[in-house]
Amino acid sequence: MKTYKLYFILLSVLTLASCNKEMTKGLEDVSVSVTPGENITVEGLVVTVKRGQPVEFNIAGAPDFVTFYSGELGHQYAFRDRYESRIEDIVSSKFKFNIYVGSSTSNNTIDVFYAYTDEENGVEGFPGLSKTDFDADSTLVDDFYLNNKWKILNDKDEYKGLGTNVVNSKPIEFDVKNYIGKNLVIAIAYNADRQTNTNATVQPKYFFDSMCIENELLNDTTTTQYAGNFMFTALNFNHDYNYAKSIKTDDNPDGNDWTSVSNYIPDNLAYGTVTANVPGLWNMSSVASGNFYIHSTARDYEWKTAWLVSDPINILACEPDQGESIKNLSQDVTSYTYTYNKPGTYKATFVFNNVNYKHDDNKIINVVINVN
Repeated sequence: MKTYKLYFILLSVLTLASCNKEMTKGLEDVSVSVTPGENITVEGLVVTVKRGQPVEFNIAGAPDFVTFYSGELGHQYAFRDRYESRIEDIVSSKFKFNIYVGSSTSNNTIDVFYAYTDEENGVEGFPGLSKTDFDADSTLVDDFYLNNKWKILNDKDEYKGLGTNVVNSKPIEFDVKNYIGKNLVIAIAYNADRQTNTNATVQPKYFFDSMCIENELLNDTTTTQYAGNFMFTALNFNHDYNYAKSIKTDDNPDGNDWTSVSNYIPDNLAYGTVTANVPGLWNMSSVASGNFYIHSTARDYEWKTAWLVSDPINILACEPDQGESIKNLSQDVTSYTYTYNKPGTYKATFVFNNVNYKHDDNKIINVVINVN
């Protein structure tokens, strides 16, 4: 019995030692090589390959985690922590979107404005919304409009005769490079003039597609900041009359029957947005990718007035470049294949990590890829 216990103790010690050694093992044995082929030549960690030809990277060693950066636009290891481009790197900066309507109409009730601050030249910027005092915010936006302090992005006539789907949408592009650092604010007005429905006509449904700021940089890269980063605030000018007071209830039998959309009307009617089709309210459910819309008002109802006003936009903002996870603890990966389809020189980067409660080690290996 004593012999058995001694054997068990020795086995446990050896197992624990082996485990500890494994958990503190570094990445010294980890390496990357590329398999040569008919259209692939390899000289150390410099690879020349024909475009469209898959490149097989061989991974030696036993890393816990492997992340791959191809070196292409949006996937460069050097820009993994970049959230803002340098102003001296900006070649061009464009505010862009596509616009179309839900159905053909001769009515035109949309405007897109901007404002910026330039104290040296006497240009008054938009001071910003409180987002808690609707009376003050709506008055501020309205006064800016009535006193021509909002700059017109495009003449209103440019939004006439719009297409009825994204394929036939109208592209809008506006140079904003000169507004870097000048508190650029974008405002979109649905019926800024507060027109009433005197002729029993439909107030159109407007779609905005792929709204973004696109920056071209000196190194032939492009960064895209979508409208989700603009922090739009909705201002529903007719919220009290058109929604709250007009909903038909037992106490208000003369109100409108909003039963079909009552579940989608926001609690905060003054500033709220929706995730469905509610007349005169902004649907911002896809704004992260630059897409949003405002639903139409039927011919027998009063037209609505609703604005979207952004926070000051950091034109230089950008998304950090992303790598692809190709191995974790649950995978056993000894090779990885990737295809480059555009000629150029790329720095492919492999990031290796061993991470546990006893040890944290990382290693980076770069491979130069010449694609012709």
